[in-house]
Amino acid sequence: MKKSKAAPSRWVATRVLFRVLEEGAYATPALDAEIGRAHLDRRDAGLATEIVYGTLRALPAIDEVLAARLKKPDKTDPWLRAALRVGAYQIQHLSRVPVHAAVNDAVSLVRTERGPRLAGVANAVLRKIAAARPDEPSPPTRTLVPGWVERCFRDALGEARADALLGARRLPPPLGLRAVGVSPEDLLATLREALPEAEIDAAGLASRGVFARGMGDVRELPGYDAGRFAVQEIGSQHIVDLVGAEPGERIADLCCGHGTKTLALAERVGAEGRVEAADLYEEKLDKLDAERRRLSLPEVGTRAVDLTVGTGGLAAEGFHRVLLDAPCTGLGTVHRRPELAHRLEPSDPKRLAALQQKLLATAATLVRPAGLLVYAVCSPTREEGADIAAAFEAAHPDFARVSDAHTDEDGVARIGPWLDDVDAYQVVRWRRP
Repeated sequence: MKKSKAAPSRWVATRVLFRVLEEGAYATPALDAEIGRAHLDRRDAGLATEIVYGTLRALPAIDEVLAARLKKPDKTDPWLRAALRVGAYQIQHLSRVPVHAAVNDAVSLVRTERGPRLAGVANAVLRKIAAARPDEPSPPTRTLVPGWVERCFRDALGEARADALLGARRLPPPLGLRAVGVSPEDLLATLREALPEAEIDAAGLASRGVFARGMGDVRELPGYDAGRFAVQEIGSQHIVDLVGAEPGERIADLCCGHGTKTLALAERVGAEGRVEAADLYEEKLDKLDAERRRLSLPEVGTRAVDLTVGTGGLAAEGFHRVLLDAPCTGLGTVHRRPELAHRLEPSDPKRLAALQQKLLATAATLVRPAGLLVYAVCSPTREEGADIAAAFEAAHPDFARVSDAHTDEDGVARIGPWLDDVDAYQVVRWRRP
């Protein structure tokens, strides 16, 4: 890190946005890493976080403002662009930040990394923006996404739910914790006693879930080493509830990723049951066992398999319940990952739907008679939800839909911020005769 006179929080925010928007990193892990590297205190970490998430939420509008003041916006140096975005966001949206602080720090960061000529460009552009600063700057009231993404949301969710998904919510999002081997009430009591300044509440949408803010490093929390909780987004926990695993059952968790749901299911079935986890990428499966040991959960089976071409040896009709958490656009996570909406193409929902249909057909072969098939995606698009369900039922008319309290008239359960402070998911469940 070159020395700059800029505040560490602004250096971190600029570095993170550079990594996210120029190098393809994801905001949350990049931000965590840079905050740790810079040893930011809580106040500076909070400002860096607010700048990063806020800039990503308002990115199209910020870039439009910058483009009007740059001679060749498409040829702007990437580091200069990152610094300008950070400066413009503070000027336009953070009333507590003095203009001179936002401008001077951006200029300093550009001078340190790119020299005096581009520093002069930063100074000129940001002072023009500052001249038109709103009388009362305020944070963005909604996440700005490409037009095709917003149309997908409104088509699939309706106006009210789409507004809830894109509307202003507190940043950063809350941390989801899942109580393991203890009740959520006991976990709440332990954490509240240890961290009275943190915000910790029960999550009504998940039977074992806890919302938390201001927790710091979760590895330092009481109960972490003893395996009393796992980190899991609350909407994801609700999907585990919908699977409804019972002690002694055999469960298949397909496209399991790092196995967060796998381990939640393993706790439900206990030592008398068995969970088999499958994913295309073996490196994801490799991380599962260390977490299983920390949580003192029963062993699970793992296998790397391409489920578009076969089951990889998983027993046909061998499972009481099969969960397919299918690869998807991930658009339901735009609150936590606003950068995602700007990386996708309009053709992606249909492209991924073709993959989802193949995976669902394979998953159906693993369900035993009277067993349950659960399809889930963290995306609200029609192509990845209702259309997938309709195509599956046309090919498998013997599978009957199963509803719950959050199931809409079309048979799809839609989970999202209209229910709680969670990502948006679609879940469809079928019972095999």
